[in-house]
Amino acid sequence: MVVRFYMLLDHYIVGFKRYALYEKEINTRTVKDIISITHKLFDFADTDSLKKLDTALIREFLYTQKEKRLWSARTFRNNRQYLKTFFEYCRTHGFIDENPISKINKPKIPKALPRFLTKEQVHSILFHTEFFEWRYHIEKTRNIAIIATFVFTGMRLNELIHLRMEDVNLETKEIIIHFGKGRKERIVPIYPKLMPILQKYLTAKKSIKQQSPWFFQSLRKPSKISSKTIQGFCNKISKASGIKFSPHPLRHTFARNAINAGVGLYMVKEMLGHSSVSTTEIYLSVSKKNLKEVFCGANLL
Repeated sequence: MVVRFYMLLDHYIVGFKRYALYEKEINTRTVKDIISITHKLFDFADTDSLKKLDTALIREFLYTQKEKRLWSARTFRNNRQYLKTFFEYCRTHGFIDENPISKINKPKIPKALPRFLTKEQVHSILFHTEFFEWRYHIEKTRNIAIIATFVFTGMRLNELIHLRMEDVNLETKEIIIHFGKGRKERIVPIYPKLMPILQKYLTAKKSIKQQSPWFFQSLRKPSKISSKTIQGFCNKISKASGIKFSPHPLRHTFARNAINAGVGLYMVKEMLGHSSVSTTEIYLSVSKKNLKEVFCGANLL
C-alpha cells in the first residue's frame, strides 16, 4: 500500500513538474514550493486517491498548518495558490473533475506602505560600501556597482543576478532586463550618476582571470553572483552603517525618488516592470514631498 501510494504520488508530481516548467514556465523555486506543500498535503490526507482530497479535507489541512506553523495571512494565501496550481493541472489533465481549492477563500492581506530609505541613508550606505575593508579591489567596485544599480534602476534582485554582459550597453545607455517577473522583457535607461560606477566596475572586472558572460559575476568562478552573496554583503554594510536594508527596499527607494523627482507614474511603472499602473500607485501615497508642494501651493480660498 505504501509503495503504491508513493508510486501514484510520484506519477502526479513528475507530470506536474514537467508541465509547470515547460508549458507554464513557472520558475524553479516556485515549482519546488508547490511540490513541497503538495507532498505535505498527501502525507496529511494519508490517501493515494486524488478524488478523496476534497475541499473540506484540504481546508482542514491548511487550517492545521496555519495553527501549527503560525502562518501569516500571506503564507496561507501563497500555499493555497500553490495547491490550486497543482490541482488545476490535475483537472486539465483529467485526473479530477473540478479544482477543490476554488471553494477555499483567500485571506485578505493588510496593505502596508513599502519600506524605503532616505537620500541621506542611501548616501551613507554607498559611503560605507566604498570604505569597507573588502578583500579585493574588484570586490569593492562590484559591490558598489550592485547597490548603485538597485538605487538607480529599481531592479529586482533576481533581475540583477541574471544580467548578462550584452544586456548592459553603456553606449546607448540602456539595460535590457530579460528575466523580469512574468518573463517580461523591458529596457531601463542608465542614470547619469550610475554610468561612471558601472564603467569603473567593468574596468576592474577585467582583472578577473576567469571572465564570465554574467555582468555581476562570482569572484571565485565564472558564474553569476548568488543572491546569498548579495544578501551577505548587504548585511555587512547594514552593520557598518547602522542602517538595516536589503535589495528590495532599495527598489522601493528608487520608485519613491523617481516620483518625487517628477518622473511620470507610467514611466516609473515601465521601469519597475509592473503589469498594472495600480501597483505603482502605492508609491504616490509615500511621496510626501510632492503632496506638500501641491497642497501648500494650492489656492483653497
